[in-house]
Amino acid sequence: MTVAAAGLRLPSAWLAAAAALCCLLVGVAAGVNPQYGVLAAVGLVLAGVVIADVTIGYVLFTIASFLDVLSASGSFSGTKVIGMIVAGSWLAQMATRKHVRLRSFIADNRALTISMVGLLTWAAISFAWAQYPGTALGGAGRYALEMVLLPMGYAAMRERRHLVWVVGAFAFGALFSALYGFAHPTAATSGFSGRLTGTIGDPNAEATVMAAALPLVLGLIAAARGSARARLIGGVCMLLLFVGLVTTVSREGILALGAVLVAAVVFGGRWRGRASALLLVAGVLTVGYFFVLAPLSARQRITSSSSSGRTSIWTVAGRVVAAHPIFGVGTDNFILVERQYVGQPGLVNALYLIREPKVAHNTYLEALVDLGIPGAAATILVLAIPLVAAIRAAWMFERFGQTDMELLARTVVLALVAVYAASFFVSNQYLKSLWILLALGPVLHRLARDATPRVVLRPVDRVAPDGRSLASGAPG
Repeated sequence: MTVAAAGLRLPSAWLAAAAALCCLLVGVAAGVNPQYGVLAAVGLVLAGVVIADVTIGYVLFTIASFLDVLSASGSFSGTKVIGMIVAGSWLAQMATRKHVRLRSFIADNRALTISMVGLLTWAAISFAWAQYPGTALGGAGRYALEMVLLPMGYAAMRERRHLVWVVGAFAFGALFSALYGFAHPTAATSGFSGRLTGTIGDPNAEATVMAAALPLVLGLIAAARGSARARLIGGVCMLLLFVGLVTTVSREGILALGAVLVAAVVFGGRWRGRASALLLVAGVLTVGYFFVLAPLSARQRITSSSSSGRTSIWTVAGRVVAAHPIFGVGTDNFILVERQYVGQPGLVNALYLIREPKVAHNTYLEALVDLGIPGAAATILVLAIPLVAAIRAAWMFERFGQTDMELLARTVVLALVAVYAASFFVSNQYLKSLWILLALGPVLHRLARDATPRVVLRPVDRVAPDGRSLASGAPG
């Protein structure tokens, strides 16, 4: 007797044995730590969902990507383990399902594929010259886990509704993170006291994803095609996300929101007037909050010229780049070697470099210092190509008369702008939300290529059999 599973016919005895082994592993994990057992069970359920339906699995993983704090225990991150399980399940079924096969992603996105492979290869071989080779290889592995989200998303979002599901999951995850932050204020003993960190655990990353989620909610309202209920729910969600963003007291998040609003005016198309009004309203609300309602500590943080050691970190990073311009110091090695460059001429705050080493706090500079000029160039290409794809998709949907999809594509562009702007002040190269957003660009472009123009027949073009126009009564 055999049972079909993921396109393969396996003896039921083997399936029963595999299920028993999985249950045993979950039990062992729960015995070591109950949290590990829960995460193992969640990971196995997601793996089964991905095998059964890659779209639903991707949607659930998008939500799970916002749960770093809830799934973390010390240096252990449950979302990373779940990501590995989901990615492995997806890779296992590529050979049996046509819509999941990697070749379709490669064929449709050659430039992006070459850039991703180039970045991953360069990150991996950097162990050869890195001072800490193990760290370099570990960083390359993290890049691989994030990059797989692009072809996996391309396979998962085959239809318009699939895209809407994933965008909705992203917005829901950001909203849940904000609500969790409201209900669980950051402890006074934490370095982020008084700042909302949500389920992500870092106020700057939290602000980044909320700045990205805000325009996506507008896209979801458009996808609902004028539903009054959708407009009401969307308005409430946007208000909550905005409140969550400002209560992170993140200058990076405020700048990201500003970049979104300015980009909305520039790339607003037929909605440029509304975007300008929204820019004005958001500006007034933000300034009003920080100068009227916010506590003094929040106001001082936003208005202070202090960079929290960022300028010192950037100064030292510049020295490292000058010493290793081509090859860099190896993936993720900057934080381990930066203290060696403190003693050179120039004023820096050693606290952020010796006692508490920090990453570069700039995604683009991090790529340059770790991977040199080739790695930085590949990183910029990986970020730029999906953005261009989303912009082209918006133009194509506009030409085809698909207003809802056009607005959704424009809001994806704005979400990417938010993350790219914040990335000038935060190292976001391993932020799962970034890679999920990157997957939306190629998907939108494919949907736009396959779209059918919506031709609206005007009343004046309706002609009666006698040659007279039915709209105006004039002769045809």
